[in-house]
Amino acid sequence: MEDREKPKSGIQEILSLQRLLKNTREKVSKLIHKNIFIISGDLGAREVMKGYLETLGFPADRLKVCNTPADVISKLKQDPAEVDLVICHLKAIDSRVSTQTGLQLLAIVKDMLLNAASDKAIPFIFVEKEFEKKDIISAFKAGASQFVILPSDPVSLGSKVLEVFEKPKESAVSQEVTKLLLQGNKFQEQGLFDNAINFYNKAIALGGENAEILAEKGNALLKMGDVENAIQVFKRVTEVEISFPRAYQGLGEAYAQLGDFDKAKKNYLRVIELEPHNVQVHYNVGVIYQDEGDYDSAMFYFRQGMKLNPKFVKNYLGLAKNFEAQENPRESLLVYKTAIKQNPNQTFLYLTAGDFCLKHNMNKEAEDIFGEAINMNETHLHLYNRLGIALRKQGKNDEAITNYAKAIKIKPEDPHLRYNLAKAYYMKGEELTAVDKLQRAFELDPELKVKFEEDKYFSKLIEKYPDKFE
Repeated sequence: MEDREKPKSGIQEILSLQRLLKNTREKVSKLIHKNIFIISGDLGAREVMKGYLETLGFPADRLKVCNTPADVISKLKQDPAEVDLVICHLKAIDSRVSTQTGLQLLAIVKDMLLNAASDKAIPFIFVEKEFEKKDIISAFKAGASQFVILPSDPVSLGSKVLEVFEKPKESAVSQEVTKLLLQGNKFQEQGLFDNAINFYNKAIALGGENAEILAEKGNALLKMGDVENAIQVFKRVTEVEISFPRAYQGLGEAYAQLGDFDKAKKNYLRVIELEPHNVQVHYNVGVIYQDEGDYDSAMFYFRQGMKLNPKFVKNYLGLAKNFEAQENPRESLLVYKTAIKQNPNQTFLYLTAGDFCLKHNMNKEAEDIFGEAINMNETHLHLYNRLGIALRKQGKNDEAITNYAKAIKIKPEDPHLRYNLAKAYYMKGEELTAVDKLQRAFELDPELKVKFEEDKYFSKLIEKYPDKFE
C-alpha cells in the first residue's frame, strides 16, 4: 500500500508554518482596524474563526462574535460604517432558532445599504464544512466575496480576508469574462457541453488563461466524454496555478475513466494534500483501492471521509460495500445503520439498507428498517412495497397484504404492487384471490405475464387454474 502521509520533518514543517503565518500577519496588519462580524450558531465554529483572526493580529474589540444576525443588522441601522466584513455560514446560520441562511442575510444587508443610500459594499466570506458548486455559483451571483472550508487555518483565512479587501473593482473586460463564465456554467448544467465550451473559449480569448475557466472547460469536456482533451486542459490548469485542487480532481476523474487507476489515485491524493477535508475525493480514492482489492486501504479513506463529514453519505455506502465484498454483511448493516443515525431524514438510505438486508436474507432487519422509515414518511409508496416483501419472506402474509394495500391506496394503478399483493395472497393459501389480483396486475401491465411464467413457484397457479389464464 502507498504511504498515506509523507509529512516533512517536524522542525521543517513548523518553521515553514511560522514563516507563512508571519508573512500573512504582516500583510493583514493594515486591516486590523476593520470591524468584523462572525455569525454562527455553532459555538465551535465561532471560536475557531475568532481565534484565527486574533492569531493574525486582529484586536478582540474589532471582532464581534454572535450566533444570530441581529447584532449586525442593529449596527447597520445605527451606522453602516461600523461594519466592514461579515463571516457567516452560507446555509442556515443557526438551525436551532431559524432557517435563515447567510445568502438571505447578504440580500438583507445589500437592501439596507441601498435604502440608506450608502455606496459602501460590505463583503461576505461564507464558511461551511463543504460547498457544492451550484451553491458557490449562486452565492457569487448574489455578491459573495469569498468561501472558506472549515476548519481551515489562520494563513488560509488571512489570505481570503486580504483578497476581499484588496480585490480591485472589476473592469469592463473582467465583468464580461465573468458573464461568459457564468453562461458557460449554465450551459454545462443543462448538458449543452459544446455551447459551454464555446463560452469558456470566448472568456479565455478575452481575459487570458484563468485556472477557474480552464477547469470548467475541462469538466465540460470530461462530461461529454472527450477524456483525452479534458486531461490536456486540466494539465494546463496546473501550469497556470500549481495548487488548484479542482484541476487535480478533474485529472483523477479523467484517469479513472480511462482505467489508469495509478494516475487517478496520484491526482486524488494531491487533492487531499491541498484540501484535507475534501470528503468526495476520500470516497474516490477509497473506491479505487476497493476495486483493486485493497480493502484495508479503501476502509482507511472511507473512514477518514466519515470522520471529516458524518453527513456525507457516499463514504458510508463505500464502506458498506467494502464489507459486503469481503462477505461480511453484518458489518455492512452496522455501517448502514450508522449512516441512517447520522442522516435520519434521508429516505433513500432506509431503502438502500433495507434492500441490502433483503438481498442477504436478513428479512427481520429489513422489516425493522422499512418500518422505521414509514413511521417518519407514511406516504412513501416504495417503503410499503419493500416492507411487504420483507414480511412475505418471513411468512407474515397478513401483514404483507396490509402494507401492499396501503401502497395501492397511494398509487392504485401500479401493476407491480398488484402483482406483489397477489403473491402474498398465494403464499397465504388464498389462491383464487391471488388469481383475481394477478389478473388486475396483467391488465395494467401485460409484460408481467413473462415474470409470472418464469417464477416456478408462483406459476403453479397456471396448472391448477388453466381456464383462468387462457
